Amino acid sequence: MKVICARKDLNEGVQTAARAVSARTSLPILGHLLITAEDDRIRIAATDLEIGMECVVEASVQEPGSLTVPARYMSEVLNALPDTDVALSVDESYAVSIKCATSDFSILGLPPEEFPMLPEVREEVSFVIDRETLREGIRRTSFAIGVDESRAILTGILMQVTEAGLKLVATDTHRLCVLDCPLVESRGEVNAIVPGRAMNELPRIIPEGEGTVSVGISHSQVKFKVGDTILISRLIEGQFPNFEKVIPTEYNKKLIIPTEQFEQSLKRVAIVARESSNRAVVHAEDGKLIITAESGSVGKAHEEVEIVKEGEDTKMAFSARYLLDVLAVVDTEAIEIELTGEINPALVRPQGNDEYLYVVMPMQVT
Repeated sequence: MKVICARKDLNEGVQTAARAVSARTSLPILGHLLITAEDDRIRIAATDLEIGMECVVEASVQEPGSLTVPARYMSEVLNALPDTDVALSVDESYAVSIKCATSDFSILGLPPEEFPMLPEVREEVSFVIDRETLREGIRRTSFAIGVDESRAILTGILMQVTEAGLKLVATDTHRLCVLDCPLVESRGEVNAIVPGRAMNELPRIIPEGEGTVSVGISHSQVKFKVGDTILISRLIEGQFPNFEKVIPTEYNKKLIIPTEQFEQSLKRVAIVARESSNRAVVHAEDGKLIITAESGSVGKAHEEVEIVKEGEDTKMAFSARYLLDVLAVVDTEAIEIELTGEINPALVRPQGNDEYLYVVMPMQVT
């Protein structure tokens, strides 16, 4: 195999594919990139057997073929080379030659046939979604993904595809995010749980600007295609909890709170709250919301925010971190919080937006 390509393009391709390389693996080949030259392009692939990444880079292919090279060293070398053309080749001992200007490297590779090929995803269900819609959808839900590996079913985002569109759902049992996303086109219906790691990698490979992402889903895998870049991930097996059961359908108290003021006040209160399990007490009375926190080792914090209140005065406690997480992704001037009692979950939504909701469990006030 012999190819010549621009260092910048090659480096971008290597950096993208290398996101699928595991930092710790017992199989040496999984620390490598597979680079395949064909026609006027090279394909760069990587996998940790959980997710796989493949991207395409334009190149002048003098001799087609394939090679493997350690992702870490390839990335470091390309970052350090001058910004001009790079020549890649491999010899019979699988040593990879990297030449650029006056630089000449020989990096030890492994036989390409040892590299596990990325699986073919038989697309039983497929859809096309706007890039920005998917990027924002992940941003608004991924923070609620569970981290407890003993409950693997909660360590991903549910993609519920129906004729009505796409619903993204994430929960760690303490809070729940649900977002409705429009689709450009779709075929079939499915409930698929995509691992959090794969979903968090997606925004990094989606370029800025207009465009779409094509998604194909089989019974065990999902494939995301963005331009010439492909991300393939296994799906999490199992039944996602019936999230609709925990969404409150009625309320007797409602608070309308300015988003930015509430967020800034909570950030200050959280300085004290983090020393007492992040507990922040919110007390709505008359036209204001009093936010307090107390810690035996730190002291007390007190903030007030002007609000609009419907119903009786109320006093509840929430995790300051859980509230700050949702406030960070809300882009409306105000939020609405619907309440039914101090031990019942609260429903938070951006004012005037029915596409996004956030359910959060309260904490004990004392």
